[in-house]
Amino acid sequence: MAVKPLGVLIVDDEIPLRQELRIFPWEACGAEWIGEASNGSEALELCADCVPDVVITDITMPVMDGIALTRELRKRYPNVQIILLTCHSDFHYVQEALRLGALEYILKVSMEEEELKQAMVKVRAAIAKERLAQDHAKREQRQSQAVLFGKLLHGQMPGSSDWHSIALSEDRPVLLVRVLLDIPHPAYLHVKEPIQKWLNERESSDPGWLSWLTVRDREYFMLINCERPSEDVLQSLGMAMQDLTELMNRESTMLERSATAYAHASEAVTSKEGLASALAYSNEWRDALFYDRSPEESRVFAGQASPLTDMSEKKAKEISELLRKASSRSVASLKECLRGEFMDWCLAERIKPGQLMERMLNWQVEWLKEQEGAELGGVSIALLMESGTLSQMVACMIRDIAAVELGRSRSRFEIRLAVQWIKDHLKEPLSLPVIAEQVGLSPHHISKLFREETGSTVNQYITRLRMEKAIELLRHSNKKVYEVAEEVGIPSYRYFTVTFRNWTGVSPTDYKRNS
Repeated sequence: MAVKPLGVLIVDDEIPLRQELRIFPWEACGAEWIGEASNGSEALELCADCVPDVVITDITMPVMDGIALTRELRKRYPNVQIILLTCHSDFHYVQEALRLGALEYILKVSMEEEELKQAMVKVRAAIAKERLAQDHAKREQRQSQAVLFGKLLHGQMPGSSDWHSIALSEDRPVLLVRVLLDIPHPAYLHVKEPIQKWLNERESSDPGWLSWLTVRDREYFMLINCERPSEDVLQSLGMAMQDLTELMNRESTMLERSATAYAHASEAVTSKEGLASALAYSNEWRDALFYDRSPEESRVFAGQASPLTDMSEKKAKEISELLRKASSRSVASLKECLRGEFMDWCLAERIKPGQLMERMLNWQVEWLKEQEGAELGGVSIALLMESGTLSQMVACMIRDIAAVELGRSRSRFEIRLAVQWIKDHLKEPLSLPVIAEQVGLSPHHISKLFREETGSTVNQYITRLRMEKAIELLRHSNKKVYEVAEEVGIPSYRYFTVTFRNWTGVSPTDYKRNS
């Protein structure tokens, strides 16, 4: 990656010296001339528009001299490095400027090109050291803030020491912005690093973005310096969410549908109590997003969301009766009901998403039992319970219902028997001849029938089941990776790792760490 050139501002009341420095070969120093001023006051005006990396300034100047300029730069722009130009008679001034934080000084009368180049080397080293220290401090601050937010999100009362990483006061109000990324977990692992790089760059380039942090996968918080969520602020956040959405869709190669970023901006927060309340409101918004967001359309929300309700026994019976009537007519009628009456009922009642998904999972398990003993697989359960929207949940249910319908209409007895035998013996070594023997067909015949009726080869089907089970075990058990490999019938750790990476795009170790 190309190193960004250092921006140099020249400040001197002598025109010939400014002209000489203007044509200096800055490129050879990894720098570029960005402007000049005749005194400190003009220099500060220029800094307000474009903050330089280094200021090369004379000490004795009219209006505002180099000492006063150094003092103001250290106060307003502490990261700017300062090189002094001085005469022999100014040496006591040099000592004062160095004490204030100037990095280096050069005598005007004997200034040579090589001396200035060496000073720029010293500047770049100082900037690198400063940035390293700042990055370390930022990481520590981010970790401390994540601990604080984690406690608040889990209803715990943080101790006084937990609050040191966030400065809140009437004089420094902030907005709490909560961002949710609608992207499947395996695909998110691919884009996690680019997302956090983008957040770091935004935090560095925009003084208003105080910090960002994450507590859970696919979810981020930002603290933005702002007195109130004005239209300009919300518009800027909206553009940021569009940038994030474009980044996810550009960087990920594993998306079956478009990824989308959503954000909620709080009112201005000035106290600990205000931050806790803002987090509580954002929790309500997070749940309400299940009903309120539009797929593939990034959006920024502000204020409180419409309220959600609990799943009462009466409402559970209403759902069951609605789906029972539709199911009694036909599977097609059931699917039509899910897309129509059921979704309308859910949008009207706004049941808390977790309660609704749990109820629908139980209903679907019971419905499948009635369909020749069909079962809901672990991946199907995970997809349903992780649905980000009502429409996604309904789509998961319809897909599983359609799969049962298709299997019932197409599958021959021998293929159903083979599929069940594979599921029951997934942990064991499996091969086409062994499976063929179990169902009484030749390997060639069952291979042909299996592909015709399932759309995949026997080996592809076995691999899919093993990877789906591996994903479930890595996410929901404490088993080590080699134990998961043995559990799914791939005792070779290396072969399992390669197969898992080809299937998901990440290693099993990384997947387990980020689940």
